[in-house]
Amino acid sequence: MQIIPSLLFGISASLDALMIGIGYGIRGIRIRLWQNLVISGITLLGTCLSVGFGDWLASKLPPMISRYSGSIILMLLGIWYVVKWLTKKLSHTREAAQTIVAEAVLRLSLPEVLGLGVSLSLNNIGIGLSASIAGLTLFPAAVATLACSLLFLFAGNRLGRSRPLQVFGAAADPVSGILLILLAFLQVFLSG
Repeated sequence: MQIIPSLLFGISASLDALMIGIGYGIRGIRIRLWQNLVISGITLLGTCLSVGFGDWLASKLPPMISRYSGSIILMLLGIWYVVKWLTKKLSHTREAAQTIVAEAVLRLSLPEVLGLGVSLSLNNIGIGLSASIAGLTLFPAAVATLACSLLFLFAGNRLGRSRPLQVFGAAADPVSGILLILLAFLQVFLSG
């Protein structure tokens, strides 16, 4: 019964890739297939390491403590994403930050591809660690993360100029937060 939690994890962990794809699409910068594969591969590696470490850590803790502590961390991360979005929304700094990032990138070079992969991977460490402690297993989580990352980068980049996708991209933080909170509840109830 790991399909739904893994899919929620993959979507939540990859929503930043959607925003990156939209940002580059808006600027007219095409993310090539090999670049998407490298970025998603690095993200996958970081996610696998964090989920693997979380599995190891969970094996050292009593099952009830690991399940509930991982779920609580997921819930707190989800709440943090929502609060972060609300704070930015209220202060109107999100648009300014996206404009600065978009203006700073003129072309997508190999160091930028590697940097994007590492930054997306680092973003997933806390999520992967806490999700695995809560009971999410490595293989389905890895497959979901890779598939969502590839799809979101591609879709965001291709459709970056469409208004509906720009609106969804701007809402990636609260959507990700809500998915993490839902994942935390699922992990508690499915493994309990």
